[in-house]
Formats: sequence, C-alpha cells, structure tokens
Amino acid sequence: MPVWTEAKLHILAKSLLKRLKVNGGVLDIFLLKDADIAALKARFIKKKTEPNVLSFKEPLAFPHPELKKGKYLGEVYLNKDILRREPERAAPLLLHGILHLLGHDHEKKTDAKKMEEVEKKILEGLER
Repeated sequence: MPVWTEAKLHILAKSLLKRLKVNGGVLDIFLLKDADIAALKARFIKKKTEPNVLSFKEPLAFPHPELKKGKYLGEVYLNKDILRREPERAAPLLLHGILHLLGHDHEKKTDAKKMEEVEKKILEGLER
C-alpha cells in the first residue's frame, strides 16, 4: 500500500471526481494528525464518531480568482495517522469527504443509504 501524501491524494481525488462525473471540480486536501483532526471535529461537529474525515464546503459566493476554470468544491481533512496505519482506507475516506462536498449527507437513514450506495458503486469501480 502507498504512503499517502496530499499530492497522491489529489491524484486519487481526480479519479474519484471523474467516476462521479464531476467535471472541473477542485478541492483542497489536508492531512492532519489524530489530535489535530479530533480538535477540529470537536469544534465543528458534536457527534461522537471516529475523527477520520471532515469536509467543509466553500461558501457559494466565495471568490477564487486563482481558478481559471472549474468549480471550487471545498476542503477535505483526512486523519493521516489512520492512513498510515490503514492505507487501504484512503479511497473510502476521501470519497466520503468528497460526497459531503457534493451535498450528500447521512443524517437521515434514507440519505445515509443513498450515500452508501454511491460509495459502494464508486469504490467497486476503483477496484477493477
């Protein structure tokens, strides 16, 4: 399994966005230590779950003059300690974060089921 860097995760993100049929989507990916992502999660999310991935959408009218084309989706924060211990979780966690940027959530059971179905379909396609 690869050692995941932000650059390698960007390559994976491009593949995931292509499979999701998102053309021109741009996002930032950050790798944080366990304690740092836990602190960030505690600040914004009150749910008691593993601090593995966080996503933050960009406000709709936020300007991005550096983008010549494409749409800025937001930021994904991944727990680099988890990826070091379990590198096979990179694609599922990154995909989960991207789906949140695209508007998916799992607050309701029906929404969670839809999100899980999309995740399963995309991840199965990656394995081929």
